[in-house]
Amino acid sequence: MTTALVYDPIFMEHRPPKGHPERPQRMEMSIGYLRALNWLERPELVQLTPRAASIDELATVHEREYIQEIEELSQQAAETEAATGVPTSLQAGTDTYVSAKTYEAARKAAGAPLTALDAIMNGEVKNAYCLVRPPGHHAVAEAGFGFCIFNNVAIAARYALDRYELERVMIIDYDVHHGNGTQETFYDDPRVLYFSIHQAPFFPGTGLSDERGEGDAVGTTINVPLPAGSGYEIYEPIFRQVLAPAADRFNPQLILVSAGYDAHWKEAEGHTGVQPGMRISTAGFSKLNEIILKLADTLCEGRLIMVQEGGYDLDVVASGVATSLNQLLGGTEAVDKYGQAPDIAFQLNTDVVISELRRIHQLTGYRMRNQPKPDREKLLREMKGPVITKTPATSQSSDDASDTCCQNEE
Repeated sequence: MTTALVYDPIFMEHRPPKGHPERPQRMEMSIGYLRALNWLERPELVQLTPRAASIDELATVHEREYIQEIEELSQQAAETEAATGVPTSLQAGTDTYVSAKTYEAARKAAGAPLTALDAIMNGEVKNAYCLVRPPGHHAVAEAGFGFCIFNNVAIAARYALDRYELERVMIIDYDVHHGNGTQETFYDDPRVLYFSIHQAPFFPGTGLSDERGEGDAVGTTINVPLPAGSGYEIYEPIFRQVLAPAADRFNPQLILVSAGYDAHWKEAEGHTGVQPGMRISTAGFSKLNEIILKLADTLCEGRLIMVQEGGYDLDVVASGVATSLNQLLGGTEAVDKYGQAPDIAFQLNTDVVISELRRIHQLTGYRMRNQPKPDREKLLREMKGPVITKTPATSQSSDDASDTCCQNEE
């Protein structure tokens, strides 16, 4: 089986104002890394050009009036640019801008995971990485938000449910920001399990641990808000002891990943607005991906689509893309320019955090299906330990008794 890389140069034509962190160079650097490593020529890699998501497909998540608004803003930006010769971007939401080619790029960004899913469901590839922009997980039904135009992952989940009649889809979001748009889309839909681990308090201010879904979908939203400075030492046990059993219990038929690398420790030192930030390294992301890949292989025949979200330090995002794609292809190397995060003075009590999360999400005592059953007899023997007995004094002399009264019974 092979891996698909879904990409189109149109993604570099979405152009926010100069100085905006979500800039075309993020894509340019990522492609540059893959070329420098000669990984675009790997025989097991299939490069796919995404189709544009249809209006009807976009409308499974977004209001049609909003879709039309983005189209009209793009046309307006194009006309202004043609008349003035000056690159033009128009504001469409908080920190969210539309340029002349944004509508085209955003429709293809939404269409990329649909293209990937078609290839997976038709048996052409095993998994896929969608290298797209603009990103999507903040976009809500009626508006763009937080750099995002259309909610690419949410549209893909709906497509899987509608087109392929899947019954259970899981979305894993490890971007440093909570995916408020994705959560809102599926908050009352029990067919989608949304798991987000993110910095809090932080933009956009959603994603509290008691936001668990509503109606029949209570329990299918799992939020893990962590304080700034959290690193691999807390992420990894949460993935093993909360994410993994929750996925096992839900038993998804497809896993989608909102792959944002802005929880990388280097982001906090750059000019990306992620301050003070988290402490994951690229090698750390690689280890977390290993857990996700294993879940996909165990639960849903390897069906896994990773979709690009955040990551604004150019080397951080390019390293994350290259490392994740390499893992989907079966490789183990992490492309890690910056190394491990610097030490900090505090550390969270991991046991308390895990215990509370498992309580909130009713995972206490849950045993995953691939775990061997405990050996009851062995456990009883270990718990019982040596048995202490006394020999009756009447059966031997007092001297003998003093030598034998505390012998262990075999």
